[in-house]
Amino acid sequence: NKPVISGQKINFGEFVTLWAERYGNKLSNTTVSRNKILLDSRILPAFYKKQLDKISDADILRFIEELRKIGMRMDGKDTIPLSDASVQMHYKLLRSILNKAVQWKYLSQNPCSLIVKEDIPKANYRRLPIWQENDFKRFLKLVEGLDDTPLNIKYKLMVSLCSLTGARRGEFMALTWDCVDFNNKRIFINKACEVIPHQPVGVKAPKTVSSTRWLGIDDHTIVLLHQHKDLQDKYLENKRHINPKQFIFIERRHTSNTNEVRQAFPTCFSSWLHKFCNENDLPKITVHSFRHMTGTYALAYGVPLTTVQYMLGHTDIKTTAIYLHELESKRQEATNILSSQFNSFRQ
Repeated sequence: NKPVISGQKINFGEFVTLWAERYGNKLSNTTVSRNKILLDSRILPAFYKKQLDKISDADILRFIEELRKIGMRMDGKDTIPLSDASVQMHYKLLRSILNKAVQWKYLSQNPCSLIVKEDIPKANYRRLPIWQENDFKRFLKLVEGLDDTPLNIKYKLMVSLCSLTGARRGEFMALTWDCVDFNNKRIFINKACEVIPHQPVGVKAPKTVSSTRWLGIDDHTIVLLHQHKDLQDKYLENKRHINPKQFIFIERRHTSNTNEVRQAFPTCFSSWLHKFCNENDLPKITVHSFRHMTGTYALAYGVPLTTVQYMLGHTDIKTTAIYLHELESKRQEATNILSSQFNSFRQ
């Protein structure tokens, strides 16, 4: 309801303040936190004093070129330029802000719309690696052979959950005991971890509406859940801590000012996986690779594509297609099927 100010009377910095007030509360906390970092570190220093209606496509292209120069990183890696994905992220936020300026009648046209397609920053996302059957089999056997210490049981459970269900890391790390249906062998995904710098881990709604879903689990996972629950209950009793929010995965080191435990930080599984792969000479993969493997192996072993889409919580089946890789072991199988069929044609 605020009055529209003509472009001649407002600069970019002033509009960003207005944009944050009117639009910021519609974004998730993690998006607000990320946008603040992008704005404060690079976008506002470049555009703050510029008159909003005087920002041109040439100004934006110069900003993009500046981002690609050595020395723009803020993590100490001064000899490495920003990744293409980071450059694209800055551009998309700038374009989004200027789109609102057009929508709210502060601008007649978004200067980003004048940039030719070839000059728009693109992220060169590398295809996530997955394990072929031999490596995956060896990994699962090695994990199964670990001693049943409380720490190992916890990571065995994480491996089982992410391998079997295809849940996102933030989803299975935010699981609570009330979302486990032991009788029907399933878990309910209704929240995800929310990570904001310098704050304890929180929870938020899943990524999309389709991400709220029931996922099946097997007897092996049920056994691990019971083992983990028994060990957790003993730990809480011995330490006189409480877990009122019923987190399945809790902090190893108690850092709360109260006796209430906090949920585990999502990166703990990544750290363990990286170390485990190094110690056992396994090809490096990421936690997100398990989602790709769940979809790939499920489809290869006969699960319908629509079921794979549901398991992964994708709204669009085109997204599911990105997660599907080739299994080398299926190449000969495909040849054998075609050969058999073609031979029957010949006869």
